[in-house]
Amino acid sequence: MTFPTRHRVRLWFGPHQLADYIGEPAGAARHEAAMRRRFPGLKVTNEPLRATDYSTADLHR
Repeated sequence: MTFPTRHRVRLWFGPHQLADYIGEPAGAARHEAAMRRRFPGLKVTNEPLRATDYSTADLHR
């Protein structure tokens, strides 16, 4: 079974993760841009996920 490409976008306050989003690359890019506009002083990361990083339950988020 092949899994679609997913990206994880996270919002950080120092070492603390405040928000987490997993989605298609285009949606993740939009979410990242929105988080950067909304929280300009906080760190935002956008990382590709491997199929082993998420379960099929995450595909329906």
